[in-house]
Amino acid sequence: MSKDAESAIEKVLEEGIDSGVFPGAVVLWGTARKILGEKAVGHCRITSPGPFPRVTPGTLFDLASLTKPLVTGALVLLSVAEGQFSLETALSGLLPQSRGTEAGKATVRELLCHSGGLMAWAPLYEKLSPDPLVAKKKILSLILELPSAYPRGTKALYSDFGFILLGLMLERMTGKPLETLYRSRIAGPLGVSEADYLTADSLLLTRWKEGDAAIASTEIDAGTGLPLTGVVHDEHARMMGGVSGHAGLFGSARAVWQLARVWMGGDFFPAEWVEQFRRRQLPLEWALGWDTPTPGSSSGHFMTPDRSIGHLGYAGTSVWMDWKQDRMVVLLSNRVHPTRTNNRIREFRPRLHDTVAAAFPS
Repeated sequence: MSKDAESAIEKVLEEGIDSGVFPGAVVLWGTARKILGEKAVGHCRITSPGPFPRVTPGTLFDLASLTKPLVTGALVLLSVAEGQFSLETALSGLLPQSRGTEAGKATVRELLCHSGGLMAWAPLYEKLSPDPLVAKKKILSLILELPSAYPRGTKALYSDFGFILLGLMLERMTGKPLETLYRSRIAGPLGVSEADYLTADSLLLTRWKEGDAAIASTEIDAGTGLPLTGVVHDEHARMMGGVSGHAGLFGSARAVWQLARVWMGGDFFPAEWVEQFRRRQLPLEWALGWDTPTPGSSSGHFMTPDRSIGHLGYAGTSVWMDWKQDRMVVLLSNRVHPTRTNNRIREFRPRLHDTVAAAFPS
């Protein structure tokens, strides 16, 4: 990589800090086989209590909705490839509690591409118990009681609720917690040690508590007045014990690259199923578990429109990959620290991606 390209990336990141896009960030770029470069800037937090640790390449971020494709989408792909169910199986055939409900009529395919008729969002967490086990049962019933927002299959409306249902469905089918499925079926086989749900038995959580890992803080908690650190920012995932199909994963940029690169090719997933999941579900803009680039999107201009997928995370994270050009860019930031009202990252992302594109070999 040229010094000019490296300097340009660092300059854009520093300008992101100076203009208040985020307190800290890591950007990583590479191919399916190799990391070509990585830059870390800023701080893990900028509010009390001090000191304010610097962001490094190993800093862990709340990955937010990157959990959807990297965990839930991957687990569903493996299950479909193994013949446990099909993409056209209705939720009601896999999750008994959903029988007789509108949500239960949605197929696995529809839930993966946000066309299952579910509303975008509702503050269901306000009705949940602080006991995670009780909260999981309650949120399931609350989602199933929601009225349909549109006739399923007619359009895409991005919704966390479909992936919460998919996560609960996977747990019910296997009899295992989602974090166990992730560790045994994805993280373990891929050798990923820097991305995990931070449950009490998480080795990553232990490393952080022992001072061997740093975590970027997110929003100031209204109850304590302290920034959320090592605690999931998303309220629904938080009430579910930090583990859900839509959010909850924490990780480093390198770990995101490890989890995402298998979607660009290789032998971890059966090739025919990877191709199906990466394909845009026309006329929708979504693939299965993944978003696809559209004009003016956060991916910038560096990707092949019909050979690229990616996803954003509310806390300030993203991953975009182009398997035709063999390119991937991971951006992890804590743009919601100290408040979620900061939306400057919307204009920043495409500018960064276009700058990073110049660092790839021709």
